[in-house]
Amino acid sequence: AAFGLPAGAQETTLIFATVNPPKAHLTTQVLLPWAQRVNERGKGIVRLDIRDGLTLANLGNVYDRVLTDVVQVAWGTHSAVGGKFRKTEVIALPFIAPTDAEQGSVALWRLYKTGLLDSDYDEVVPLYLCQIANSGVQFAKTPKTLDTLAGYKMIVSGRIPGMSATRLGATPASISLNEMYEAIQRGTVDGVFTGWTAFQPFKLAEVTSYHVDVTLSGASGYVFMSRKKWDALPSAVKKVLEEASGEAQSKNFGAFWDRIAEETRGELKKNPKHTVVSLSPEQNKKWQEAISPVVEDWTKSTPDRS
Repeated sequence: AAFGLPAGAQETTLIFATVNPPKAHLTTQVLLPWAQRVNERGKGIVRLDIRDGLTLANLGNVYDRVLTDVVQVAWGTHSAVGGKFRKTEVIALPFIAPTDAEQGSVALWRLYKTGLLDSDYDEVVPLYLCQIANSGVQFAKTPKTLDTLAGYKMIVSGRIPGMSATRLGATPASISLNEMYEAIQRGTVDGVFTGWTAFQPFKLAEVTSYHVDVTLSGASGYVFMSRKKWDALPSAVKKVLEEASGEAQSKNFGAFWDRIAEETRGELKKNPKHTVVSLSPEQNKKWQEAISPVVEDWTKSTPDRS
């Protein structure tokens, strides 16, 4: 009653789909501790029923599973919902996205709170947001040259990385994160545009060996609910969720991605089976010039981008 609930009100239970293995670093270091914090603060008010794995949802369908109330809270990536989060894509623009995911995550949350992104979130409510560490280019084998990616078929996740890959001469392949290991292993593709943070959960070090460490494009994610479900929650439940989430949790999430990226990069640099390189100044300039139309296209095609 002290929290605004009627006397005798029952605890609200919300299914929380992590769409990750229970031992994935994202699960153990961010999602699970957050859920436990909610459950501790919300005892008698709200409880998150944590469901790991892909039984209830995966990154490709979790948005719909939340909207249809199969699960009530979930982790997801914006790029998995094609065309929906056009304004949020600003955090993913190549050579523009912040290199520091902690700062980028705080910036993205503050941008959301201004209301400028409201049209992206008409169906869902983000509890917290994050910029995922920037993508590089991960090859199965050593490429002949980095002056162009012509002739290479590369997995991409989202519209912006796909356009970037095309501008660099590569053929983009839309393959889900959960299937990219097998696609690279079989030789269906030559590699993937993704960041260091994808290596642990998807075991990419087993199927890639040559890595271009470049701020090619960013990505973003969120823990979210459907707006319909959120609006129906008692105010006391909303209060618990908000106090455990928001900007502070967004910042914490970004710091996690920075830490994992640095650890993975360092491990691969020490591994004799792997090569980690950076673009030369000339190559970096060439890549930026090739990709610049992607940023121009986003600027022209995104309504109310102020």
